[in-house]
Amino acid sequence: MSYPVPKSKSPFTIAASQPPPLPRRSKRKRFAMSSLGRMAGWMLVAALVVVSGFLLVSWQHDSEARQGSFRRASVEAAINEAHSLKMLGKDEPETAQEPVVAEKPADTEKEPPSKKVTFAAEAPKEALNALSTLISKATDTPPQGPLVAPASQEVPALDKWPRSVALTGTPEVRIVTEDASKGEFVYHTEHFEFSCDAPIGPDAVRHFARVFEATWMLNCQLPLDLKPAPETMRKWFRARILSSDDAYTATGAPKGSGGYYSRADKTIYVPISNLGMKLIADKRVQMERSVESNDTLIHEITHQMMSRWLPRLPVWFSEGSAEYAGIADFVHGRFFLSGMEVRLKNALRQRGAESVNGRIRMPMLNVNELLALEHNAWVSVIGGTSGSENYTSALLLTYFFYHMDRNKDAAGLIAWLRDIEKGVPADQAARTHLLAGRSVAKLEAELAQAYKHTGIELDFIKRDGAVFEE
Repeated sequence: MSYPVPKSKSPFTIAASQPPPLPRRSKRKRFAMSSLGRMAGWMLVAALVVVSGFLLVSWQHDSEARQGSFRRASVEAAINEAHSLKMLGKDEPETAQEPVVAEKPADTEKEPPSKKVTFAAEAPKEALNALSTLISKATDTPPQGPLVAPASQEVPALDKWPRSVALTGTPEVRIVTEDASKGEFVYHTEHFEFSCDAPIGPDAVRHFARVFEATWMLNCQLPLDLKPAPETMRKWFRARILSSDDAYTATGAPKGSGGYYSRADKTIYVPISNLGMKLIADKRVQMERSVESNDTLIHEITHQMMSRWLPRLPVWFSEGSAEYAGIADFVHGRFFLSGMEVRLKNALRQRGAESVNGRIRMPMLNVNELLALEHNAWVSVIGGTSGSENYTSALLLTYFFYHMDRNKDAAGLIAWLRDIEKGVPADQAARTHLLAGRSVAKLEAELAQAYKHTGIELDFIKRDGAVFEE
């Protein structure tokens, strides 16, 4: 007979299969330690977040300071370059410069501080703009009827004078044709067609296209509401870029000029040397300097933006408005307009204004003759002192109507433009909106007083020319 063997009840066997429960106090202790560990971990994470935020703010502050210093240096360098172009009667010495390989667009720009400018005697600026003033080719009688506005205005004018006007990015460049056998090289940006006699390439076009596109934007957004549009039957504004100074001169430009807008061809002509570049071996473009401080180029582009207005406008405003755009600071695709009084004074000093006890003294053609100045009379004085006085006088009168007259909001001049747009003769509209019940003598007295408050004293010049019929 067999008997079943009983299962072992050894304590060792029982311990191996089921551990005894821990005391309650031990469990609470372990839970407290675990909670404390988690709390310490979260506190460490929070501390790291706070320290990281502090370090990020400090880095951004230092970065902005470095960028501000860089932009300040760029603006001052640009001003020194602004008048280094070849001018009539003044040759530019050749200096070795490092080529610019690439230009990094700035994401955001702050207004630059007042610029330090070295004032020196210069050749008359009128030589740079000579052909742009050949507006006298137009008939003496302005066209009748309202101006034909563009079919659609891509960028509307602002209601108030802006502190700055800027592009949102770097212009895109498209190659239309590059035909070496025909010497035809055409490139398009959004609003401009650049026709070249050499293969300068899209990178070089991108270098200077920002000036063209930003000047278009400026003339769109000013409260003047000029509605820039390409000439009839054209989709793009046209610019002709010449690879040599000889090729540029062959277009009919005065020798030594920096560029001009031809109303006959509806085209801006610019030598590549005036765009901060030079062509090497007829096939490679080397960038030598920034073109953004080129006030002459901005002046001529502004003429092109006002092409449909030019036959109807008096010469003092067509030139004065272009001069105004030319003296504005332009950095990395942005025009700065909030400190124009300082920039105006700098421009006057560069043109030979005297400084007496902290005040500026500048000659100006008397307002009666300036309002009546015809295109042919303007052109006839190019190359002499009177020509230089014309440009400065036009700038001073335009600036007064923009920022000093009555409520200082350009309301009178804007109303004057709206009447001209409707077909009202410019002189008739001027009596209504610019004189606005004042005599010319009274207007001149108010202009002189307004400038005196800013530290500019004007010496009015008489040439015994035609006067404005009140």
